[in-house]
Amino acid sequence: MKNKPAINLNEPSFYILLALSKEPMSGYELTRDILNITKGRLEIKTGTMYPTLKKLLDLKLIEQIDETSQERNKKIYQLTEEGKKTLQHEVDMLKEKLEEVKLIMNEN
Repeated sequence: MKNKPAINLNEPSFYILLALSKEPMSGYELTRDILNITKGRLEIKTGTMYPTLKKLLDLKLIEQIDETSQERNKKIYQLTEEGKKTLQHEVDMLKEKLEEVKLIMNEN
């Protein structure tokens, strides 16, 4: 097995990193984008979004960037290099799990 980061991402954290891999976004934009990515399956409410963003900031997986905007107090987030590595690790692990599921399902 590959080197494993010490971070275990929950579903909201995974999708936040995935959405930010496309482009920097605000919390509101992330909520809308994740709803779109998951075809409505996962709606991250404000009470989950902002504590999760804070956790990801503390873990240095994302960072807040200055964005010239007419909307005051609009915080924009982007992935850090560590965030990119963590996301890639999670994607690789999901691929491995999918292969394991396929093997088991084909045996039955």
